[in-house]
Amino acid sequence: MVTNGSSAENDQLLELLFARSLDGCFFMMLDAPLEWHPGVNKPAAIDYAFGHQRMTKLNDTVATQFGTTREGMLGKTPADLFGHDLAAGKEIWTRLFDAGRLHTETHERRFDGSTMRIEGDYTCIYDSQGRITGIFGVQRDVTEQHRARETMRRSRTELRNLTARLQVIREEERRRIAREIHDELGQALTGLKLDLSWLGGQIPKTGPDLAGEVKSILGRIDATIDSVRRIATELRPSVLDQLGLPAALEWQVEEFGRRTGIRADLDLKADGVAIPDHIASNVFRILQEALTNVTRHAEASQVGVKVSERFGVMTMEVTDNGKGIPAAALESSLSVGLIGLRERAFVCGGKIDISSTPGAGTRLVLRVPLQGGSIA
Repeated sequence: MVTNGSSAENDQLLELLFARSLDGCFFMMLDAPLEWHPGVNKPAAIDYAFGHQRMTKLNDTVATQFGTTREGMLGKTPADLFGHDLAAGKEIWTRLFDAGRLHTETHERRFDGSTMRIEGDYTCIYDSQGRITGIFGVQRDVTEQHRARETMRRSRTELRNLTARLQVIREEERRRIAREIHDELGQALTGLKLDLSWLGGQIPKTGPDLAGEVKSILGRIDATIDSVRRIATELRPSVLDQLGLPAALEWQVEEFGRRTGIRADLDLKADGVAIPDHIASNVFRILQEALTNVTRHAEASQVGVKVSERFGVMTMEVTDNGKGIPAAALESSLSVGLIGLRERAFVCGGKIDISSTPGAGTRLVLRVPLQGGSIA
């Protein structure tokens, strides 16, 4: 048979739990009950609470968090604890009084002035008339965890900034190399072809073998010139710099269809839109990578590309009717190609959503703001 303990025993257990908790536990009670409803002057009520709500009971953990003793904490008001940032403290108290309970993280100060990060759960205490008489709080010091998160966040931001800078440098280097290949090597080969053509014209008709050799060399020079143009174009299509992104996208889709035999359709509704160069470069490279993935993995027979602009946001949608991408691959941190696509979108403030159904193709949607900012 199970019997309930006496009230005194229960009180002792609760007191023991309160005192020995690894989390900080405390009560802050008001000098007088506080009305809190839509008709109340809430800023004035919060001002009253900040001066007349006092720490009346706490465990050693709370005192340790603030770097003092329990005696040193007793009687402290919200104004004392949030003296470093009264506006933030009053905003938190307002949310707590509005909701009746609150889970939040706050920047606070120890008694020696050092900073700490507190995560807590706070509950309002009410009297029989529904007035607030105080609060009960359970809180923990998460300063080290917060610092670790901030360090990780800064590292991620720095890494992304570095990635963005490297992409800009690589694109500039591609542009420079493509120009040099096209201008210098292309011109040199063209000049060599003209010289050889002139030399062939000086060969007597009695030397058919030599004339044939000259013709063969001219053919090889033509093939080399074509290779030079192709390499320069793959490095940095001149159409992107000369005619802009819409023309470059149209050229890329046509080139993809011609080269692979896969039907490729383009629906372009972004003509006349001003597109910054760094966005144009990244959007073009994203399309290139998406089409390369289709060639390598999709086993598709048809690809559709739609480009539009609305309210300052460019949207590019690439779909195929291939075998799709497994869900595990879409979420894998080892999918370098997909990570690269997302990072390219991120560096210009955009976002990529990729969805796929095995056997039913893949859909990639890129959204990029053209006037700065970012898409959440």
